[in-house]
Amino acid sequence: MRWLLFLLTTLIFAPGVYAEVETKQVIQQQLADGSLDSAEDSVEEWVKKEPENAEAWHTRGVVMAQQAQNAFFSAMSYAGKSVDSFEKAVELAPDSIKYRRALMQFYLMAPSIAGGDDEKALAQIEKMMALDPAQGALAKVGYLRKHEKMTEAESLLEETITAHPDNADVLLYAGLQKQRAEEFDAAFKLFEKAKAGVSDDGSAVSMALYQIGKTAVLAESHIDAGIAALNNYLEKASLENLPEPHWAQFRKAQLLALKGDTETSEQLLAELKGVDDKELQEQLAQQG
Repeated sequence: MRWLLFLLTTLIFAPGVYAEVETKQVIQQQLADGSLDSAEDSVEEWVKKEPENAEAWHTRGVVMAQQAQNAFFSAMSYAGKSVDSFEKAVELAPDSIKYRRALMQFYLMAPSIAGGDDEKALAQIEKMMALDPAQGALAKVGYLRKHEKMTEAESLLEETITAHPDNADVLLYAGLQKQRAEEFDAAFKLFEKAKAGVSDDGSAVSMALYQIGKTAVLAESHIDAGIAALNNYLEKASLENLPEPHWAQFRKAQLLALKGDTETSEQLLAELKGVDDKELQEQLAQQG
């Protein structure tokens, strides 16, 4: 069920997956706590009360996908409920890029026995391109990469950057690809452009700031620029669906250590000792 883990990561941290609505916040917290049965009960009650609410169905798709990831005998049943929910969300809100992206990613990442279908994924990509050429192109790049057509994917991404030079989402996506390839100088340049770019909800601009700091850590260069970007990131009022502030503090501490300011770095790391984040605590243990 690795495909479901990838899908869930993409959906849960995609911009706008959870808005400031109490029901969704409750479900989000239940998922974060690992209370999957409670999350399932909550989302089933939600779609029962609001059967025409596309966001409710989208959220049901996320919950059922996570249930499938953690189930064994009932995994396929949950996967079916997940794709049915994503399809219902698109039916109710056909102009939503977010819902079409979620459905496309399910079709693309799931095995055929669980509802995966390349042709259906491509059909959603075509619809996305008609609604938002930039987002549709990024979806197509992901499709090509999934099928190991790297040359075609790289060519399409370059074309998309040329066609949308100020689109922060496009620039961020491209920067992350360079970061994963350890082409750090190229990643820096793309993230710098992204932070000055435009995006619908501003999340790509904020994420670019965080990624400048993270890339500075990975590259052990551009340290002052990385610290400045992380400070800017921490000043943002809304960090919903983005890395938690404690991750920015951790990256900042790493950069301060690289800069030679051991005292301030250790102070920041000490403040993070009590944060309830298993992955962060593992990183802190390695740091020590």
